[in-house]
Amino acid sequence: MDAVEHCEHGVFLSVLDVGLLIKGDAGIGKSSLALELIERGHQFISDDVVHIFSDKMSNSTSNSRLIGKSPDMLKDLLAIRDLGVLNVAQLFSANSCLAQHPLDLIIELVDNEHLIPVTLTGIQSELSLLNHTIPVQTVHAHPKRNLAVIVETAVKNHILYKRGQDAGTLLEKQQQYI
Repeated sequence: MDAVEHCEHGVFLSVLDVGLLIKGDAGIGKSSLALELIERGHQFISDDVVHIFSDKMSNSTSNSRLIGKSPDMLKDLLAIRDLGVLNVAQLFSANSCLAQHPLDLIIELVDNEHLIPVTLTGIQSELSLLNHTIPVQTVHAHPKRNLAVIVETAVKNHILYKRGQDAGTLLEKQQQYI
């Protein structure tokens, strides 16, 4: 591992092979959402503390990626209120856990929908980590919303966006011709 490492508070998973860091205030439901995503077949990497480092394939940041992994002490462990600490590999399977994964997207859970800017394009902001820019999607964590479906959809939308397909921008362009 490189000498430069950054720690983030959150839950890190691979959702549809997209490295997803779920962030938010304590008690907002990050770990419960992770449990639901694991149940839906996605892979768990880390809960509570995520070690992030650059893979440094070269001296250029354009040829390197940020990698997230769990501290050794927390490997495969997910803490759920009311249930305690769960061993994901034992509960689901060893295949439900990964040792590490590139970081591609951050979902920020908030409890106040008024904190989310209204936009037709999904990504509202970016976070700079270790000289890399990571897109951040803010999601209202209302208890009546199906957050697992919303997060999976945000990941799918991110994949399309990376392929140059942005429905919000397309709609904005179409509105200009009306």
